[in-house]
Amino acid sequence: MNNVELAQSFVLHSRPFKESSLILELFTLDHGRCNVLARGVRGSKNSHKRALLQPFQPLAISWVGRSELKTLKGFEATERSYSLVGVPSLSGLYMNELMLKLLIQWDPHPDIFQCYQSALFRLSGNENPSVVLREFELQLIDELGYGIDWLHDIHGDTIDSELDYGFLPEQGFVILPQAPKNALKAQGKHIEAIANHDWEQSGSLALARKIGRTIIDPLVGYKELNSRKLLQQTLAIR
Repeated sequence: MNNVELAQSFVLHSRPFKESSLILELFTLDHGRCNVLARGVRGSKNSHKRALLQPFQPLAISWVGRSELKTLKGFEATERSYSLVGVPSLSGLYMNELMLKLLIQWDPHPDIFQCYQSALFRLSGNENPSVVLREFELQLIDELGYGIDWLHDIHGDTIDSELDYGFLPEQGFVILPQAPKNALKAQGKHIEAIANHDWEQSGSLALARKIGRTIIDPLVGYKELNSRKLLQQTLAIR
């Protein structure tokens, strides 16, 4: 992968490199997550270029190089940037941090790319950020091989909206009282609502968030995600 032309990309994060350069952490449609060195873009003469190398801006990026760190050759905006402010912006940064933590380099996930771009579009349209994030988390978990069967318990029996269950990571739902005491408790009606993406059902979003965290937290080594902490603090103030 020495020479790549116009890869559909988003900048997930960037950090300074030496006096005038940036290392861009990208998420691309065809190549997955990768790092690219953008030489000289921090100089005052290139401020207009640097303005495009921001999160939530759809880009076509070209690079060269034999090493793991590629060198930026050129880039252009393919669409207008998704305008995210406040909670939607923090929600987008949370998705970025999740992908930086959970996706390995050079492992394409085109479905996640499409889901991510769709989530940015929905956030820019003032859709409920909690709904957007829960659906993104669940698809990300599924793509990484930790998908949840929302329709059946671990014995293959159909989830009953009238019953209560316990959730066991990497296993699924167990009817109470058979589940261990430390299992995450879940009402059948909320499990059904999540399966149907029925977020109007009171309690479904909260359950999806709790289950998502029980799966994601071990995958990130139980380390605190800065964007999630800031998002939670912002929501608590509102």
